[in-house]
This record gives sequence, C-alpha cells and structure tokens, in this order.
Amino acid sequence: MTAPVDDSAHPQIKLPAVATTRLTVVLGGSLLALSLIPLSPAIQLDSWLALAAWAVSFSGGWWGVPVVLALAVGWVATTGTFSRSRSTVAVVVVCGLGLTLVASARCNEHLLKPAIGVLRPNFHELARRGVLSSASGLYQVGDKQQRTAELRNRFTIESSASLLPSLHPLIREHWLVHTGYAFPSGHALASFTLATAVTLLGLRLNGRPTWVTWSFLPWAILVGWSRCLLRVHSTADVFAGGLIGIVLGLLIAHALTGWATRQPA
Repeated sequence: MTAPVDDSAHPQIKLPAVATTRLTVVLGGSLLALSLIPLSPAIQLDSWLALAAWAVSFSGGWWGVPVVLALAVGWVATTGTFSRSRSTVAVVVVCGLGLTLVASARCNEHLLKPAIGVLRPNFHELARRGVLSSASGLYQVGDKQQRTAELRNRFTIESSASLLPSLHPLIREHWLVHTGYAFPSGHALASFTLATAVTLLGLRLNGRPTWVTWSFLPWAILVGWSRCLLRVHSTADVFAGGLIGIVLGLLIAHALTGWATRQPA
C-alpha cells in the first residue's frame, strides 16, 4: 500500500496571485485564439496538413481524450504535492474528471445540440455542391446512424461522387460518421474541460516540471482549430464548446484540489 504524504510537510496549497493572473490571461488568450479561427485559410482536405488536423482532432475525441486524461493524471499524481496517498489521488482524479467528461458529452450530444439544432458546415458545403438537396434535409432522415447510411450512399453514387471535394480517406470517413448537430463542439468541450482542469490541478498541486502544466491548453486550442479546418464545425461551435469546457474544468478542478489538499480526518 502506498504511504500517505506527511500532512505537516504539505499544508493546504493556495494558488499564488501571480499564478492566478497568469491562468486568467492564458484562459482568456485561449478563447481569443479560438475567435481568430476565421483568419486561417482553408486547406485542401486531401493534403498532409488536413491529415495532421485529423490527427489532432482525433486526440480530442472519444479515443484520444482518455489517453490524455491518463497521462495527465499520472503526471499530477506522480509529481504533485498533497495530503493524500498518490494512488488514492490518481483514482479519485481519474473518476472525477472521467465522470465529468462523460456526463458533459452525453448532455451535449443528446440534450443541448438537438435543442439548438445548428447544422454542420460541411453539410452546407455538400448541399452547395449538389451532393445533398439541402443540409436540413439530411437531418430529416432519422438518427445519426441512418444519416450516416444515407450520406454513405450519396458518396458512392457516381453522379454525386463527382461533385465531392477531394477528401483524404480518413477525413471522408470522418464526414460520414459525424452526422450529429454542431453547436457546441463536443471535441472543444471535452478538450477544454480536461485541459483547464489539469492546468489548475498542476498549479494548485505543484506539478513538475512547470512547462507540462501549461502544455494542455495549447493542445485544446489546436483541437478547436482542427475542427474548423476539417470543416465539421464553425468558429461559434468551437468557441462555445471551449467556453463551457473552461467553466466545467475550473469547477471540477477546484473541487478535486480542495479534496486532495485537505488533511484526512
């Protein structure tokens, strides 16, 4: 069993004013970076740059986020300073962040997105090209699986296939699979929730080295940019997801750090 860290040697940690100011600036700068997405030029979706954007986007999805979460928690639990055993902190932080990420993703996908009903920009593009009769018509087909099947059929019809933009096979499949509503971006929501929470955890628990603490938010920004470069989200979708993610990340990190630095009874 892992021995707990000596409470007397590690009193409850307060975030210094300088670190608080720096965090505020970085979080504000992150949202500013998302708002500047429209300044980026469109990219060819069969290029190496598009493939790089797909890889970054993948890291902010259902398969990538758990990997980032595991690495982040391992880093915090190994290098941080707190009043609990390291194994206990690792389990609680994984569970707390994991449940937050899953619950927010489910609520976003099944409640918030359908209620707002914003269509994905790539479907508007397909409608302009004549692949679809209209972007809204696709959403009348049924659920996501039925829309994927309909879209896959359209992509294989010779008359429609000739109207498609040039797509890398991975990006083509991405367009086919992601047929839900757009606002807010689930990838931006998840990546900013995780990045914000881990950044605050690193600051409050004295994670080392310090540069690792500040590496997660740039990753989240890149995830947001990748969603727009792949044309599956607008700037508004990504900005809203990032803003909600920052709020959730701050709330869960505050709760977790309060618990981790509180002396056990």
